Amino acid sequence: MDSAASVPWLTGPLARFGDRLGSVLFRVPDPVRRDGARLAALLAAWPRELPLTVEFQDPSWHVDETFDVLARAGATLCATELPDDDGPPSLRLTGRFLYLRLRRLAYEPAEIDAWAARLIPFLEAGSDAFVFFRHDDAGLAPAYASALRAAVVARLAADEA
Repeated sequence: MDSAASVPWLTGPLARFGDRLGSVLFRVPDPVRRDGARLAALLAAWPRELPLTVEFQDPSWHVDETFDVLARAGATLCATELPDDDGPPSLRLTGRFLYLRLRRLAYEPAEIDAWAARLIPFLEAGSDAFVFFRHDDAGLAPAYASALRAAVVARLAADEA
């Protein structure tokens, strides 16, 4: 797909959201391996006024060259935790905010607290964080999000005390 042609088609209507648009998530699926030229073309075509978050599923993308290109363009790297991951993903600030997709089926209170602890340094440095939990039939995501917010607030209050 040609970024110069497809990006205006995709992004044109998004300007109507104005300051209510948090970010656009552009997901690069698993079978797509790293291609620096295609990424550069996407970033060059992307309107700077629209916040962009890019999620790379194939491990070949997770290299310093990719992170540097995103940072120079002001695009945010999406950190995704998948159900089968051995541990949480690395958090890298390449844009103005963090963007997390927490996709495990369940989170224990200690795991939520661990995520809060990982977020605190970024929040204290003035960065925002968009955190999304996996949607599920039982509707647990809102409870996890509330628990994470409460854990962050409690940690920030403890740091101020």
